[in-house]
Amino acid sequence: MAVNSIMLQTSVVLRYKDGLDDQGKEIIKGQRFSNVKIDASDQDIYDVAKEIEKLLGKTLDELVREDESSITNA
Repeated sequence: MAVNSIMLQTSVVLRYKDGLDDQGKEIIKGQRFSNVKIDASDQDIYDVAKEIEKLLGKTLDELVREDESSITNA
């Protein structure tokens, strides 16, 4: 039985350092960007994230690409 995977959507999550809390631990905040083009390359997403990092004026801690697919048997 053959199965097919159809990409439904892509989102990107940027996690960045936003100072220190009362105990001196780093505060990590996140920003999600939905409706990213499904065929966007990892390099393109990385390049855009680095530009957003500059605009935020914060240090990027983590960049996560989330792909959602539908799997069916055809």
